[in-house]
Amino acid sequence: MPFSLVPRERQFFVLFRDNAATMVESLQVLDSLLANTTGDYADEARRLRDLEHKADETTHKVNNELNRTFITPFDREDIYALASAIDDVVDLSEETADTIVLDGIHEITPEAQKMGKILLSIGHEVAEAIDKLEKQTDLHEYWVRIHELENEADAVTRSAIGALFQNGYDPIYVIKWKDVYALLEKTVDRAEDIAKILETISIKNA
Repeated sequence: MPFSLVPRERQFFVLFRDNAATMVESLQVLDSLLANTTGDYADEARRLRDLEHKADETTHKVNNELNRTFITPFDREDIYALASAIDDVVDLSEETADTIVLDGIHEITPEAQKMGKILLSIGHEVAEAIDKLEKQTDLHEYWVRIHELENEADAVTRSAIGALFQNGYDPIYVIKWKDVYALLEKTVDRAEDIAKILETISIKNA
């Protein structure tokens, strides 16, 4: 590993900021895909695969630091949980794009577009919270905002799935979009998990 002037305990915060930035970028690309009206999502899907690999590399570095560091800035299980949750959001963003491409979806629903915007808002809130984690700043305000956004996403998902079964759509269309909505909802839930983990860390180290 290259020599670093950053103390080993601080390396975790550097890596978390890096992965949070990758997560936000992945949500930006996913939002761009969902807003794309051309029906061709290959470029966004390719970018998300690259970002997924980048996030995996950073998560691997976090795990290596855990194995090499005797004193950690907060509990090891919380470090592992936070790294895993951030990585999962990137993974799910990439999986959503792949599903849309592989299922041959060429027109994005307004509800999915709304979910993309909500997810990007959650991503920004999470990244700001992670940026303040090192100084042990009170993170409660972020948890409240993210929870509000998660509730908003739940309402959109319920409405979207209800519409699938009420408007006489082709069964294949219903199956495809039900899968996409499920992935988007899972991405929101995993992003909310990050906020919960950050809140736990903040409380433990208050």
